[in-house]
Amino acid sequence: MVFGMSSARGKQSILVDLNLPDGREVFNRLVRSVDVIVMNAPDRQLSPLGLDEASLQAINPGVIFCQLDCFGGPRRGPRTDYLGYDDLIQAATGIMVRFGGSMQTPEEHAHVGTIDVMCGFAAALGVAAALYRKARTGEASRARTSLAALGGLVQIPFCYDYPGREPFNEPSGRGALGYSDLSRLYRAADEWLYLAASEAELSKLDAVEGLEGLRTAVDRAQFLCAAFATAPAETWQARLRAADISAAALDNIDALRPRYSRPADNRPGTDNGSYSFSVYARHPSGHCVTQLDPLAIRPRHAPIRALAPAEKFGASTRGVLSKLGYSDIQIEALIECKAINDSWSKEYLPS
Repeated sequence: MVFGMSSARGKQSILVDLNLPDGREVFNRLVRSVDVIVMNAPDRQLSPLGLDEASLQAINPGVIFCQLDCFGGPRRGPRTDYLGYDDLIQAATGIMVRFGGSMQTPEEHAHVGTIDVMCGFAAALGVAAALYRKARTGEASRARTSLAALGGLVQIPFCYDYPGREPFNEPSGRGALGYSDLSRLYRAADEWLYLAASEAELSKLDAVEGLEGLRTAVDRAQFLCAAFATAPAETWQARLRAADISAAALDNIDALRPRYSRPADNRPGTDNGSYSFSVYARHPSGHCVTQLDPLAIRPRHAPIRALAPAEKFGASTRGVLSKLGYSDIQIEALIECKAINDSWSKEYLPS
C-alpha cells in the first residue's frame, strides 16, 4: 500500500474476485467499457485470468492490452515466468556491479527510480504507439515491455565490443567522485559541492574569484580541492553561477523536503525548479502526507497534471459498478456474495 500511495495517484480502485462467475461478469463489463487494459504479470498468469489475447478480443474486439513484467521479452527464456522487481534486474543486468564498483561491493542504485519508473514510461509510450496504429489502421496491438528490457535499454552505451576495445571508463564504486577534474564532487568549507563544467568552460572557471590560475595548474583536481575548501558551498555556488557554470551542493532528502514543500494546490510543480513536494493535510489515509510532485518528465508541448492522492483499495467499487449499469441493489448483492468489495482492510495504513 505504501508503494501504491505514489504509483496509484489519480487512479480509481475497485475490488473484484475474478474466480467467481459474478465477479467475472463485472470484469467482462469493465473490458467492454475501455480502450486499453494494462497489467503487471508474467505470461503464465494471463490465460488463467482470461487476459490472453484471444479471451480479451472475444470480450471486446479491438481492445489494446499492455503487459509489463520482470523478465519478459520478444522471445521466451528460462526466467520469462519468474516474478521480480527493480532490485532483481539491477543485480541480473550488472547495474549493481557498475554502481558499487565490483562483484564484491555491489550497490543498489536509486531503487524504483532506476528501472521501475522507466518501465512505466516505456509502457505509456507503447500504449501511445498502439493507439496511434489503431487510429491509422484499425488494428489492435499488444504493447509489451519489462524491467529486463529496460535494464538493457539503459545500458546500450555499454552493449558493444570489438577486438582492442579500451575498458569502459565509467566512474563507479563507493569512492567515485565524478567524471573528470571539472565534473566531480569537491569538499567546500562546510559541505560537498558538485562542479559540472567542461573543458570548453576552463577560461570562465579561471576568471572566477578564488579560482584564478586554474588554467595553468599542473594538477587541476588538487588545485580545486584546495580552492573550494576556503569558502562555504553557498559562496561557491553564487560565484560559479554568476559565471554561468553549473554547481550544486550535495544535500539529502530530509533537508530538501521541508525547503521545497508547499500545501497541495492542484499544481504539478513543474515550474518550481528541480525539487517540488506537495503536502496533503487531508490525505485519504487519514494522515498528513508529503509527496514528490510528478515533475520528472516535463514535455514542451503537453501539460503535466497534478493527480489526486491514491485512494484506499476498493474506494471506487460502488461508483465504477454504477457506471457499468449495476443498480444499488445489485451492488449490495455482489458485496454480499463476496464477488466485489469496497474495502480490503479496515484501515488505509496500519495504525
